[in-house]
Amino acid sequence: MKILVIANMFPSKEYPSYGVFVKNHVHLMKEAADEVETITMRKELNKWKKLWLYVCFYWRIFFTLLFKKHDLVYLHYASHSALPILGAKFLNRKINLTVNVHGSDVFPETTFQERLQQWVKRLLKKANHVVVPSDYFKQVVMKRYGIASELILISPSGGVNRTLFAPQKKERDTSLFRVGYVGRIDVDKGWDDALRGFSEFKHQSGKKAELIMVGSGKENAQKEALIEELDLQNDVRCYDLLPQEELVALYNEMDVFVFPSRRQGESLGLVGIEAMACGVPVIGSEIAGIKGYLVEGENGYFTEPGKPYSIAEKLLAFNASSEEEKRELKRHAFYSAAPYDQLHVQKDMTEMLTVLAK
Repeated sequence: MKILVIANMFPSKEYPSYGVFVKNHVHLMKEAADEVETITMRKELNKWKKLWLYVCFYWRIFFTLLFKKHDLVYLHYASHSALPILGAKFLNRKINLTVNVHGSDVFPETTFQERLQQWVKRLLKKANHVVVPSDYFKQVVMKRYGIASELILISPSGGVNRTLFAPQKKERDTSLFRVGYVGRIDVDKGWDDALRGFSEFKHQSGKKAELIMVGSGKENAQKEALIEELDLQNDVRCYDLLPQEELVALYNEMDVFVFPSRRQGESLGLVGIEAMACGVPVIGSEIAGIKGYLVEGENGYFTEPGKPYSIAEKLLAFNASSEEEKRELKRHAFYSAAPYDQLHVQKDMTEMLTVLAK
């Protein structure tokens, strides 16, 4: 089986976490297929260089689809790659296309992404199959684009490498309560709610605590300003995007993980599952794909999206729990990640690719 994977996101040395789930997905495909070819883009901040990279990216897609034969063309993210694929599909209807939608390609976050929705809809209608990360997103895609249920398959974004993301035995300062946040510092990701909720928790509990924040984005300046406004300069430890090996060590420092997203496009939320795989309970928004694996009082707690006081309440509740209750939450969190194990996903993907390639 010969597969072509197309994605406008892929990790680089400078941005090791950018599109890392695509890289993991490609790795799984290589275990299941005879040959996997990729056409990808890496992150570029300079707008003119980025424009030129997109021009080259589009030409590569168009000519590869027209002049090279593949059993399956697998696209990650529908919006930014739709035009050259639609053009090639118009000239060659035999292209066997599968589109994997993830989040902002279905729930636009900018005006430009909103304009691309017309192309997303056309592309999904032309696709032989659509892959989504969760049942929640399957229901959304069926309703929004009118795609038949039997054409939509579920695969959780490459899953989680539970050999890597696992509890580590290390000495910890138990007098310091550590809360974690991992995600983009961007619109509606809830980084601001995490800061405000953590600040309120510190104020009410009087406990020695630290917030570990991993991520960067368009709102970095606002994040730094809010940290100063809340007088948390000595209580928040910030990191930019990190390689997964370094991220695992930070997960293992956390007592609890906060996932405060306000995005309906949170199709799965792998960071929450990564935290659970490390035995860290999750305090997450009762929203979107997070509801697929977070169970109130069993492996974490739900909060109201956009309500920092709700985060503070659940942090206080977790902190007030007995050591036995905390151990149970951590144990259940660890086992909750099992269905998303990369090896399990790989086995399912082998079967799925056989279906997609027909």
